[in-house]
Amino acid sequence: MVKNLNLCPKQTECSLDESTGFVRLYRYPSGSSVDKSWGMMEHTDSSLLSIVNQDQVGGLEIFKDNKWLLVNPISNTLLVHIGDMMQAISDDRYMSVKHRVRVNKQEERLSVCYFVFPEKGSVVHSSKYKPFTYTEFQQQVQNDTNTLGYKVGLQRFKLNAPV
Repeated sequence: MVKNLNLCPKQTECSLDESTGFVRLYRYPSGSSVDKSWGMMEHTDSSLLSIVNQDQVGGLEIFKDNKWLLVNPISNTLLVHIGDMMQAISDDRYMSVKHRVRVNKQEERLSVCYFVFPEKGSVVHSSKYKPFTYTEFQQQVQNDTNTLGYKVGLQRFKLNAPV
């Protein structure tokens, strides 16, 4: 991806090492009487990349071409989501994947996700966004979530964006 984007050295400063990633297990219990019970509301991941292994129950949906599409599970297949940090680093050439998860009424759903992040102190440079560190991004997301109830995300860091 870095080669494809022809990124300058300043843009690739957010180097990765073992300390920049982590694994998270998501468990979505079954049994909702509501037609559309959400295990996770729509969002984008804050990562560079998210690598997902979903079980065969399904429920993951992505937003593409202005509609929600169900991602049917394929055995022994990993899904790779572009996250907010890759979107910023790529000057919006790679867009963060908006997605959500629907709960299954009959079966519990499990998924495992490996998130890859920039180093905490490294600065994300982009021609479309103000320079920021991943730590600053995390703090803004947390503040927005606490005050607004949802993640605003990269829009907060856009150049010439209203404050």
